[in-house]
Amino acid sequence: MSPAAAESRGADPVDARTALACCLAAGFATLLDATVVAYTAPTVASSLDAATSGVQWFLAAYSLTFGLGLVPAGRLGDAFGRRELFVGGLLAFMVGAVASALAPSVAPLVVGRLAQGLGAGFISAQVLGIIQDTAHGSARVRALGAYSAVGALAAIVGPLVAGVLLWVLPSDLGWRLVLVAPVPFAAVAAWRGLRSLPRSSPARLATGLDVPGIVLLGAIVVAVTLPVIDPGMPGPLVVGTLGVVAILVVALMLWERGYARRSRLPLFAPALLRSAGFVAGNVVALLWFGSLLALSTVIAVFFLQADQLPAFVIAAGLVPASLARLFTSRASSAIFARFGPAVVAAGLAIELVCLLALVAATLVWDGGALFAAIVVIQIAMGFAGGLVEPALRAVTLGFAPATLHGVAASFLQLTQRLSATFFVALATGIVLGVGAAPTTGSLRVAVVVCAGAVSVALGVAWWSRRGRVAGSGARTDERPVLPAVSPPSAGLGGSGDTGVMTVARTEWLIERVDWSDERAVALRAAMDDEIAPRYAEVFASFDDETAALLAQDFAVDPTTIVEVVLVLDDDGEAVGHAALRALGDELEVKRVFVHRRARGHGASRALMAALEELARARGAGRLILQTGDRQPEAIALYERIGYHPIETFPPYVRFAGSRCFAKTLTPARV
Repeated sequence: MSPAAAESRGADPVDARTALACCLAAGFATLLDATVVAYTAPTVASSLDAATSGVQWFLAAYSLTFGLGLVPAGRLGDAFGRRELFVGGLLAFMVGAVASALAPSVAPLVVGRLAQGLGAGFISAQVLGIIQDTAHGSARVRALGAYSAVGALAAIVGPLVAGVLLWVLPSDLGWRLVLVAPVPFAAVAAWRGLRSLPRSSPARLATGLDVPGIVLLGAIVVAVTLPVIDPGMPGPLVVGTLGVVAILVVALMLWERGYARRSRLPLFAPALLRSAGFVAGNVVALLWFGSLLALSTVIAVFFLQADQLPAFVIAAGLVPASLARLFTSRASSAIFARFGPAVVAAGLAIELVCLLALVAATLVWDGGALFAAIVVIQIAMGFAGGLVEPALRAVTLGFAPATLHGVAASFLQLTQRLSATFFVALATGIVLGVGAAPTTGSLRVAVVVCAGAVSVALGVAWWSRRGRVAGSGARTDERPVLPAVSPPSAGLGGSGDTGVMTVARTEWLIERVDWSDERAVALRAAMDDEIAPRYAEVFASFDDETAALLAQDFAVDPTTIVEVVLVLDDDGEAVGHAALRALGDELEVKRVFVHRRARGHGASRALMAALEELARARGAGRLILQTGDRQPEAIALYERIGYHPIETFPPYVRFAGSRCFAKTLTPARV
């Protein structure tokens, strides 16, 4: 995003870069921990005389409280600001790490990991909230790509550091130093946060934390995980545990409904759960993240215990995969700009093929040959993971209202982390068995489980993508928004006459508003976030002079706006926006946008019909509009409702990607 764009959106570009640097430093610390802990499992088991179930809890506890801490942290950050919570989370993370490293037995070790995970949850909620607050459009995709790249860098540095420490130090000392390895990076992030992030103003938490909902969800995850942790659990006890899970699920549903009726924001926020796209994105993230984290864990545990490979050798062998992920993470903005959300399904498909290849490899090889095959397969998975992660986050969070940025980001992380708790416990339980040494067969079963989860994730992603593209023309009906151009955030519509009218032959309610209406401003901002990435690569190729001229061409003078209309859903929430502006003697359609969660039900046609009715009332004989060549869905819609291509008209002639249309208006019937 250009400085001008950032300024108009209320974000100083220098502050945005500084804030991102703090986020990346904190993210590196928390992600470094996630990459090293699996390498310590065998030495922890021998040093503390831990049973298999103790090792499973040691590996899974961090993800459990990580996820449960995210939602309250996100809400507190939305209400009170992110600086104090960011630094406080880092302090809790460091205390938990030190406590784990000093643990004399398994129980305090797990408690320390629980505390560390809670701190990481608070950190991550603020990191994603800060990125959502300060970066928009293509800049947000780049920021999320940088966050993914930091994760890939941690996956390179962490295992190598862990391998060296476990190789050169006595085993009882080595694993303890590995667990405190992220502390210096967390300390640097806390220092930078105190210096760079703005202090928050006094505020009031109006939505509530929904602590009972969080506790009930945590209890459900623990109860579901118990049979996985203890596969030898007697049948009646398993049945009883499942009965408890059912009771907890019912209790959670009843509590959430009652909490919402009291005008509080429940853990499962209705505004988010009403969005099929947001829910689908969370399902994909849940299955993908949990299974892939479990896979990396069991690979390390298997080769450490079954083949006694040194940790350093395993870490070095997986470095190329991390480099591949780093490469595609850095290129994710340009890739997403070119192909859009389809990259999520493509990345998942590649990962599924790789997992199936890994299953086949376990049938043919073992020992060093199997490890070599996994190294090669993991490189392809690294490329695919770098494609999936930033795009999946950007697409899923794009469905969230601006007022729920922190909540939405936290909920997305919550689903990932709670799934990691279950999948890591399940996969390590399969590989370690009940008191038995890992075998190639047990590794194969664990990989099959991961492949099954990724295949379901791919199915959901493909179904979701088809649902957004197929059907009526109301899917992606927006004007192109240049990353270098910001829409005006103030100004009055020409007539200033606002009111409500129902468009004929639709069930949508159309409301006439001013250009400065806060709902209109929010929808135009959402439009920027969604459409800008499609054109990011194109506009990045222009020199500064050309970019400045194009910025002038696409700028909208609020005084030329003569009509602004919003489309409202059944709850009265504004979900779509369109405007008319005077362009010489013509009336031009501007800024048509329907939020993702409202597409597919004729909202776009309702907006266009409303504009045509208002244009007729103003005596216009036709309407003109401009869109871009990277919005084929919009072009298809306009052609279906009677618009025909015309030559590019000023001021859009400098942009080669312009596609212009016009429609002759029939006189209104008397």
